[in-house]
Amino acid sequence: MSDAPASKLVALRAVGRSVLDELLLLALAGISCGVVVAGIGSRLAMLALRLTSHPRVIGVQSDDDFTIGRFTFFGTYNLIVLCAVFGVIGAALYQWVRPWLIGPQWFRYVTVGLGCGAVVGSMLIHADGIDFRALTPTWLAITLFIALPFLFGVAIGWTVDRLDREESFARRGRARWVVAATLVLLCPPTLIILAIATGVLFVWIPARDGWHAEGKPPPRAFTLVIRGAWLSIAALGLIALVNDIRDIAALT
Repeated sequence: MSDAPASKLVALRAVGRSVLDELLLLALAGISCGVVVAGIGSRLAMLALRLTSHPRVIGVQSDDDFTIGRFTFFGTYNLIVLCAVFGVIGAALYQWVRPWLIGPQWFRYVTVGLGCGAVVGSMLIHADGIDFRALTPTWLAITLFIALPFLFGVAIGWTVDRLDREESFARRGRARWVVAATLVLLCPPTLIILAIATGVLFVWIPARDGWHAEGKPPPRAFTLVIRGAWLSIAALGLIALVNDIRDIAALT
């Protein structure tokens, strides 16, 4: 009887180590891709649109409460932190759906990118508001804000896969702790997402390890639900995106 509590403690510690490894991966991949691709990428996109748009748009408040044409330290920092938060969310979602993606690796990256482009693009692009009426040419604004989430989807898949390798620095050594802690300290709101992920991982990892220990794949119904949900979200995002583009075209 005395062996049971000890074995449970060992199992709990193993789960705890796995959870920490996953959190490190989410922080390293999510924050870095969010900052570089989404944060810096969106700033470059706005700079390009500032140069191609009429001078009267400079100083106008955008739909996301940023001042068009003005680049301030705090404005840029807030944008980067926001993108870091979405980066961690993107890394977590990719980690969750990765086992159920189909096709070769390059195809997985492209399909994830297309899904992000459709879903996030439909959130960014809309006919009501100032952004896609003031920023010109309209086709360039639409293209950039579809291309950015597409590139993020490809980048987050590639980065997570690279960092998840056994030989990666993210899986061993002290450097991973220092880098992850620095990124989180620079983007404190990411702690909220990581805290939520901790609770989910403490439930998910034992279930996943249980399937592996039994040598069985996840239940087929579960696999179909995950793939169906992923496909449905991408399809709905694409439909919304097409409708938004059509509405914008009607206004121009």
